[in-house]
Amino acid sequence: MHSAKNQALDISPKYSNRFRRRRRLTRLGRGVAAVAIGVLLFYVVVGYLGSATMFGDHSRWRGMNRGPAELGLRSETVSFDSMDGIPLKAWWLPTSGVPRGAVIVAHGIEDTRQVMLPRAAFLVHGGYDVLTPDLRCHGESGGRVASPGLLEARDILGALRYIRSRANGEPVAVLGLSYGGVASLIASAESSEIVAVISDGAFLTGKDVSEDVSRHFLHDPKTNFLARVPFLMAFVPGMTRATALVYCFRSGVSLGPDLLSVIPSASRIRVPVLLISGEKDWIVPTDRARQILSVIPDDRKELVVIPNAAHDTTYSEAPTLYANAVLNFLAKSIIKRNGPRPD
Repeated sequence: MHSAKNQALDISPKYSNRFRRRRRLTRLGRGVAAVAIGVLLFYVVVGYLGSATMFGDHSRWRGMNRGPAELGLRSETVSFDSMDGIPLKAWWLPTSGVPRGAVIVAHGIEDTRQVMLPRAAFLVHGGYDVLTPDLRCHGESGGRVASPGLLEARDILGALRYIRSRANGEPVAVLGLSYGGVASLIASAESSEIVAVISDGAFLTGKDVSEDVSRHFLHDPKTNFLARVPFLMAFVPGMTRATALVYCFRSGVSLGPDLLSVIPSASRIRVPVLLISGEKDWIVPTDRARQILSVIPDDRKELVVIPNAAHDTTYSEAPTLYANAVLNFLAKSIIKRNGPRPD
């Protein structure tokens, strides 16, 4: 009895130590799991916040307070569907006489078709019919999911189909601003019916825009400490991928790890391309335009840099330079292809 009791006392410390080790491992495993869950939740929240503006109905994207008549343009408000069925509204702005061609003019994000009226005016006066749509989720058009230009390319292709439905057979070019410029490049790669594309302020990737904008404000001495925090977040590894994954989960549309790259589309364009960039554009620096230009295989490509212009002031900063560059480009790209315009 005494020997058995001593043996039990000798064995129990072994089981006690093993139990303590097991408890330590269990606590460590729970700690690792908690950290992993915390990191996952962090990226989910960041991805949700990063993609939030692309969903829903935003009143600031809807306001309209001017029309074609203010610029002396004849107009017709027309309706048609995007290639994926989103109802769109647009102005059809006809030129006088026989048109040289038609130009689809696409606005930037958080704007409406009215912001493109000055560009539309010089095109109409230059002999082109113009169609200015509100891209999805903007102005009077439908839709509750936007993108950095991928879905909006379907809007441009819907606009092209509408022009074809008018049965006038004129050649069609596209002029897009910012994400409308990205959409124009993507649409031009998808359709052989677009004969020329003008892309003003198109970005290389969504990731580049996020980092370039964040870099600008981080280097700006006017940005206070608290305001710097969200801009620093743009450089945390995996942030862009998290935003892309959450966007894909919510929309069913994959933008890729860089939040949409225009390079694959630009490398497939087989028509003349004019890129326009503002010399002082810190949202999409001119170097990004040069990178896009370098992958376009067609040798009929040009880059015009507008002196002193920011991202959204390329036209207002130098309207004559801008208009001449666009009209000269269209003359080379469309008129020579189709012969001189009858007078």
